[in-house]
Amino acid sequence: MNPAGFPCLFPVCFFGRKAMFLFDERFATFEMFTVSHLIPVLLTLIAVVLIGVFRKRLSAAPRFDRVFRITLAIFTVVMEWVFYAWALDVGGPTLDLLPFGLCASSMYLTAIALLTHNDRLAKVVYPWAVAGALLSLIVADLTHDFPHFRYFHYFGNHSMFLIANVYMMTTSKTPFTYRALMKSCGILFGIAVPMYFLNGLLGTNHMFLAELPAEVAFMFEWMGSPWWVFGFAFAIFLLFHLVSLPFLLHRRNPVKA
Repeated sequence: MNPAGFPCLFPVCFFGRKAMFLFDERFATFEMFTVSHLIPVLLTLIAVVLIGVFRKRLSAAPRFDRVFRITLAIFTVVMEWVFYAWALDVGGPTLDLLPFGLCASSMYLTAIALLTHNDRLAKVVYPWAVAGALLSLIVADLTHDFPHFRYFHYFGNHSMFLIANVYMMTTSKTPFTYRALMKSCGILFGIAVPMYFLNGLLGTNHMFLAELPAEVAFMFEWMGSPWWVFGFAFAIFLLFHLVSLPFLLHRRNPVKA
């Protein structure tokens, strides 16, 4: 039932009655580190490894590059908009649906970088997208389990824009530098400052700057408010370095053909 008290018509309108099981609330039983959690994480890691192994072939395959970019961009954006429709249907309009979170904004910027081949944008987004997606995959902030649509949206989108960013950096003709990393950090933290105050005005939790998920809150709550925000920001800064390390090391020690 939706908030207005009428049967949820979204699955019927968009997918037909046979697909209504994808939106069955009986599947709101997700638990972390179960098989349904570990399988998409493992598949994502395998995809990342394969991109690294076949990076030279991928760089020399323009037709595959075009199809791969378009497919990833369309997949992530369509899945996100279907999620909006579902969320509006079951919960009504909410400011939390605005794409101001790290993962949502990274997803849209990743789609733009994929379609426009904008290498500068890709280098800005890479640390945000990979760090954000990696955290989201490991510490899944999710209630719905397989085969609910939300399960496929959550793991599908986070996996796809993580893979997309690794692919763009791997096939880029210019190296990812430490300067690019610092630029990316500077832009994100510059956005985070007004977002912190905007959350207070709107009552939202974009970028988790108002409240951290319970799974990670214990690591920072001992610092007290508002100091935990600085601890969280520093942890993100370190994570950005960690996910950028393979490309920074590759630049210093390139693999010879």
